Amino acid sequence: MKKNFTRFCAALVGMLMISVLPLSAQMDVKVTVIKGVDNPAVKQTIEQQAGNVLSAFNAAVMEGKKLKDKLKERQVPKEMESTLLNMWQSSAIACAVSEIKGEILKLPTGGYQLRDIPVSMLASDDDDQDLVFNFDENGILNNVYVALELHNYKNVIVTGVSVEDFTRRQIILDFVENFRTAYNRKDLDYLRQVYSNDALIITGKVLQKKPQQNDYMNQSLGAVKVQQTVMNKEQYMKNLQRVFGKNSYINLKFEEVSVKRHPKHERIYGVTLKQYWNSSTYSDVGYLFLMINFEDETNPSIEVRTWQPDKFDDGTPIPRDEVFSLDDFNI
Repeated sequence: MKKNFTRFCAALVGMLMISVLPLSAQMDVKVTVIKGVDNPAVKQTIEQQAGNVLSAFNAAVMEGKKLKDKLKERQVPKEMESTLLNMWQSSAIACAVSEIKGEILKLPTGGYQLRDIPVSMLASDDDDQDLVFNFDENGILNNVYVALELHNYKNVIVTGVSVEDFTRRQIILDFVENFRTAYNRKDLDYLRQVYSNDALIITGKVLQKKPQQNDYMNQSLGAVKVQQTVMNKEQYMKNLQRVFGKNSYINLKFEEVSVKRHPKHERIYGVTLKQYWNSSTYSDVGYLFLMINFEDETNPSIEVRTWQPDKFDDGTPIPRDEVFSLDDFNI
């Protein structure tokens, strides 16, 4: 926290040195939409709402006051309070940029999205991150979450093979970013909603390089022997609740994101990614696989979640083709 807070303060001091505006004005962040919204009123609303949230973050950090009070002062939508406060409980957030100029994306599900908003998560020693702001058709803010790295986002989007698949990939990435942020803000209620009641959850520990067959899979994991812990949804949620309770902050990062549509079931997608877990009590790196069902596209559900470390016990990397995928499950 000290490193990021020092960086934020240094940037703020630099802003002050080039301006004679009062301190309160220097904490403000101006957001300018340069492309993507035709309606001037909607554009103005997006700019105001995004700027108000970032300015409230800065004011709460610099003045040492409760974020809730600052959100009310900035007239941030009341419906967003719980989402922002939950994020804040995991880590205070600050934006050292005085002006953000960005393009707006139109979401397949309706509404708008502003990406690549640079912030510092002050409770973590990790690098600074980007936020994503979602807005409804009228420009009212309705969601905030931590973004995937830009190259991960683009790599998944450009591989869409049809308009329908392209659209669904956008929804998947939105879903993955929400999913990641739910862990960061320790949002157990959201995670209960997105996991299917019949979800299969497997945590694997790689022991050695030997063939191993498992009843839950239709193929072996090649030359990998895996010790597996299999849980249902309720077992996983109870375990997750304990993890959330003993950690002052949790910071997840996803890299090497790949998305694959099932060859027979077009509404089933597999998402494989490299997960970096960093919390106040524990850190690890491993591969996360999610099987997501889009039967209800507005409420996709996770049918399978697996995690396995990225290395064997001897420290050698696990080949990517030995990581769980859609091919390992009977559907």
